[in-house]
Amino acid sequence: MDRNEEQYAVVSVINTLACRFPGHSRTDVEDAVCEEYSAFNSGPVRTMVPVLVERAAIKRLQGSLT
Repeated sequence: MDRNEEQYAVVSVINTLACRFPGHSRTDVEDAVCEEYSAFNSGPVRTMVPVLVERAAIKRLQGSLT
């Protein structure tokens, strides 16, 4: 996965989670995804980054609803 594909996948994660978590503003979703992306961004293996980011952002967003 090249960087362009990865960025497209991250935007797709934002769009998916914005629909899945309507109780959060889009900005909150973008912030959660971007923060999680930063945590995984330095790894040498890029293929799974969008999936890992999505899972971590879901946990973050679910935790902030309580």
